[in-house]
Amino acid sequence: MKMVILFVLAAGLGSMGWGVLGQETAGIGVVLGVEGGKLVILRVLPDSAAANSKVIHAGDRIVSIGAEDKPAVAAEELKMAGAVRMLRGPKGTPVYLTIIPAGKEESDARTLRLIRGELKELSAWGDGKRLEAGTKAPNIRMVILPEKQTEHLTNYTGKIVVLEFWATWCGPCQQAVANLQAYMDQYPNWRDKVVLVAASIDESQEAVIKHLKANGWDKAHNAWVGTDAVKAYHVDGVPTTYVIDQEGRIARADHTSEIPTVVNRLMSGKAD
Repeated sequence: MKMVILFVLAAGLGSMGWGVLGQETAGIGVVLGVEGGKLVILRVLPDSAAANSKVIHAGDRIVSIGAEDKPAVAAEELKMAGAVRMLRGPKGTPVYLTIIPAGKEESDARTLRLIRGELKELSAWGDGKRLEAGTKAPNIRMVILPEKQTEHLTNYTGKIVVLEFWATWCGPCQQAVANLQAYMDQYPNWRDKVVLVAASIDESQEAVIKHLKANGWDKAHNAWVGTDAVKAYHVDGVPTTYVIDQEGRIARADHTSEIPTVVNRLMSGKAD
């Protein structure tokens, strides 16, 4: 089962259309994921309402979400996208979050009142509005690991590029990056025609190098990218995947499981 991570984004992203016109859109500071069909908290961001509560932790399962102007809705009904919309809202307004602490039973559920606030850590993230097929792929700077040589996306013009944004702390990313490392062996006709870029968004390049080595991941074009790349590709959660055609245009976004299909169609000269 594919897992997904999305960030409950903070102030400064009102252009996404959520929140109240003229007010800052804020969040509570949690990273959401789906595990076993259940909506869970994967990470609590520092200096956030969730962190300050002292009772929300990674692994807690979300039962329902309510807000000042919206009644509580069960997590099963909301799903991921709905949960993100409920948790985002005007800065300074309340969210009512019912959770079951990690390892506990439903009888241990509790409801918390949290105030949406600004999350400095998220200022480096994109707005989640994916680049459309046919648009020119933004040229970005990449630090190739472990050598730490600098390259740019335009270095690959004329080739198909699979650009996979990921992080060492992201559980769902691990399989996505492992798949990326294996594609060249699975599809030998891709050699010299396709570039597979595993673009880490981690803060520490050294942490990425250590992680790559520990997993034996040395067959893809392993790279580290900065905030400019994350924003250019509107990355608001990981993994986020783009496939770029031979002319440097976006061919597909966010269809991780369909990478071989998309790449093989591009190689055959067929439009996706």
